[in-house]
Amino acid sequence: MALILRSQADELIRLSGLAGAMKTEISQLKEENGRLLDEVSEAKREVAEKEETFPGRAAAWVEENKAEAARVMTATPETTMESFRLLYREPEGKKMITAIGSFGFKSGQKKDKIASHQVLLRRDPNFSAASYGLAPIPEEEPTPPFPLD
Repeated sequence: MALILRSQADELIRLSGLAGAMKTEISQLKEENGRLLDEVSEAKREVAEKEETFPGRAAAWVEENKAEAARVMTATPETTMESFRLLYREPEGKKMITAIGSFGFKSGQKKDKIASHQVLLRRDPNFSAASYGLAPIPEEEPTPPFPLD
């Protein structure tokens, strides 16, 4: 009987030691969990801050790297079209795209008028745009919406 009591006492001592070690480990894990929760909160705050400042940083990058941005925006016909769709959504972008398209149209229109007037002049030596009810060829070249150099 004494042997059983001694064995139980030894087991109780061993289990008490194990419980103490577990309490220490639990305490350490709680501390680590607290640190990790703080790190997660800090990471979430940093991500939110980066998301908030990203549009401004992206705009600044594009402003500083216009050639690179243009290269990326015109890399393929698909990306070029998507870029123009996005630009067209902006009021100033819509105005600029319209101005560029109008310049191209006016340039082509002048060339076409010159060519058709030359053909008509060959057929009819007395040709005049007014006699045929055609608009005259503009004397000045269309002005581009921005410098072309």
